[in-house]
Amino acid sequence: VKLWEVYGKRRCIRTYVGHKLAIRDTNFNNAGDRFLTASYDRSIKMWDTETGDVVGRFTNNKMAFCVKFNPNDDKQHLIVAGTSSNKIICWDIRSGDIVQEYDRHLAAVNTITFVDRNRRFITTSDDKSMRVWEWNIPVDMKYIADPRS
Repeated sequence: VKLWEVYGKRRCIRTYVGHKLAIRDTNFNNAGDRFLTASYDRSIKMWDTETGDVVGRFTNNKMAFCVKFNPNDDKQHLIVAGTSSNKIICWDIRSGDIVQEYDRHLAAVNTITFVDRNRRFITTSDDKSMRVWEWNIPVDMKYIADPRS
C-alpha cells in the first residue's frame, strides 16, 4: 500500500508492506490513525497509519473483496467484510472475534455502503443483487435484483 500526499508535491509519503498478494480494498477509520486492507491472500490487516505496523489480522479463510470500519464513532471497533463465501462477516477488532454473519447472497459480496445515518448498509454481489441490511440484524430487509437475471 502506498500513501500519497494529495496537496503540495504529491509525493509518496509511506509504503506499507505486509501482504503476500495484491490488495483488493482499503478503508480508514474516522480518526485516520488506522486503516484496513483486504488482500487476495485471504487476510484482512489493520495498520497503524503513523508507524506502519500491522496491529490486527482477521480472516475466515475466504477472500475479502471489500472491508469497512463501521462509520459510527461508538462502533469503530467493528469492521465488516464482503467475502468470496457469499457472506458479510463482522469482527470486533478488540477481541478479533467474529460477532455477526450476514448470509443471504448467492455469490461473492463486492461492496458495502453504509446509509441512513449508518443504521443500515447496502451490499452488492456477483449474484446480480443488492441487499439492504439493518445493522446487527442478519436478515436482509430489502432485496433488489433485475427480474430478468
